[in-house]
Amino acid sequence: MMRIVNMVDRALRALVALCLMALTGLVIFQVISRYVVGSVPLFAEETARFAMIWMAMMAAALGVRDGANIRIDLLPAAVGNLSPVARRCLEAALETVSLTVFLVLAWYGLDAMLFADGQASPGIGIPLSYPYAVMPVAFCCAAVFSLLRVVHGTQQPASEHEQADAR
Repeated sequence: MMRIVNMVDRALRALVALCLMALTGLVIFQVISRYVVGSVPLFAEETARFAMIWMAMMAAALGVRDGANIRIDLLPAAVGNLSPVARRCLEAALETVSLTVFLVLAWYGLDAMLFADGQASPGIGIPLSYPYAVMPVAFCCAAVFSLLRVVHGTQQPASEHEQADAR
């Protein structure tokens, strides 16, 4: 199971890097074409926007994997010193709330993706369901990573990326 999760982790990191490279290249292309040609092709701006959205959403899912996602730590801070078992139960309960939110967002993201299926983007002409697909994909990945944090605790088995950084 962890092998599959690590493969998904590597694929998401590669996708985020690819989106960043595409975004950088497209923005440079836009600047050059604006000053040389005098206009920017519509596909460049739209593709850059889609790349930025995919990059941000996938990076957010990776943030859940790495435990860097934003969450409210008011309750653990207010409770103070707890026994390790009580702290583990509290962390699991908070992570379960996050898991529930991710699943709800994945469901509504799927609904938005299906709603946008009949529409085409004006610049590149692809179905808008392709860019909208990032929502269910990213939130499902975040839900899986959150579920792992519930099962394994906040000290879940390190990804291969983290193991390589430790060496």
